[in-house]
Amino acid sequence: GRRLGYLVGPARLIAEVQALRRLMFRHTPNNNQRTVARFLALGHYDTMVHRLHRAYRARWQAMNEALTRHLPGSFEQPSFGGSSFWVHGPEGLDTEALDRRARARGVLIEPGRIFFFSENPPTNYFRLAFSSVASERIEPGIRILADLIHDRA
Repeated sequence: GRRLGYLVGPARLIAEVQALRRLMFRHTPNNNQRTVARFLALGHYDTMVHRLHRAYRARWQAMNEALTRHLPGSFEQPSFGGSSFWVHGPEGLDTEALDRRARARGVLIEPGRIFFFSENPPTNYFRLAFSSVASERIEPGIRILADLIHDRA
């Protein structure tokens, strides 16, 4: 990472944060600061954000369509933001076992059990991220998951 950022807030808070930062890290090298400032000044950041927005939208649409086709009713569309879908499988599905089987087929999921704060959390929820998956790989991956889920049932 660049160890570079900014903070907007009350002067007293900023002074405290600066003092703490000096204890952990003296300063970001000037060439890094200039490089990032130039990147921003030339409009590259805005261009990058627009490019990422288009890519993420295409990936979101690909996952939405694939889930609708192969696992209908298993998810609710997120209203905005986010980079993953929250999916619920059929009752009795063990998503930790599904994770192992899917991983062996090259598909990664995140079992949902860890997101529940109860003694006996449901085991049939999982999260599917799309931000780092090429659009053309999403549908085949969802098809594999659907096959694995239906084989279990």
